[in-house]
Amino acid sequence: MPNLILPKSDTKRLEVLGKSIETGKKDATQEKHFIPEELLTNAEEIKNRFQASYELVNSKLSARQKEVREKNESIDVLRTFVRDFFEVLKRRTYRMSQPAEVLRFFNITLSGDLPDIRKDADLIKAAENIILGDGEAVKAGYKAMQNPSAAEIQRHLDNAKREIGDVAPADREFNQVQQALTDMRDEVDDMIHEIADYIQFSLRKQEASKQRRFMRTYGFEYRYLKNEPQDEELVVSGSSDNQ
Repeated sequence: MPNLILPKSDTKRLEVLGKSIETGKKDATQEKHFIPEELLTNAEEIKNRFQASYELVNSKLSARQKEVREKNESIDVLRTFVRDFFEVLKRRTYRMSQPAEVLRFFNITLSGDLPDIRKDADLIKAAENIILGDGEAVKAGYKAMQNPSAAEIQRHLDNAKREIGDVAPADREFNQVQQALTDMRDEVDDMIHEIADYIQFSLRKQEASKQRRFMRTYGFEYRYLKNEPQDEELVVSGSSDNQ
């Protein structure tokens, strides 16, 4: 026997509530009250709150994704400039026959091994060392690095830090609204279940296939077992929505 499927996704929850409210109102205009008027009013109030919460989650998710994207882009730019700085520094040191000790200003080993940069924090530290190291090297009598310069590294470092700082607030805001949506799901599920109970009770004397056909007008769906005969209107229409 086909089993009634209660919605598990938020979009399906909104779809079933919306269809139930729409059909319930139409039936009420014809003096057919399969759902009590008070329950219909409560369902609409819950649906509106859930819809607003659902849309707010999507909005905050989009904002969070934007901040993460901008952070990643700023990190990629900084990584390129840091890598280029180190490569130019090593070539300049060799070209100008400078002592290998100059590399230590920038936290590069005497053998020319670059800092181990695996995480964003490693990259930030490397950029900070470049800025400090360039200043110390100038004090020691060496020319400031060019193409890229420490000033360019500073600019991209500041931008990366700013973008990194924007991610945490966006994360918190998204988590808050997502939790609010999660907290509402039980209330929404209870309402959908109650609507289904009322309709099924009203149709308890009808044939099972007629009950299912009517329930579908309120947005509900059924799952059929493999090779189980489908209701006639599903076979005729070729619909697989309720399989």
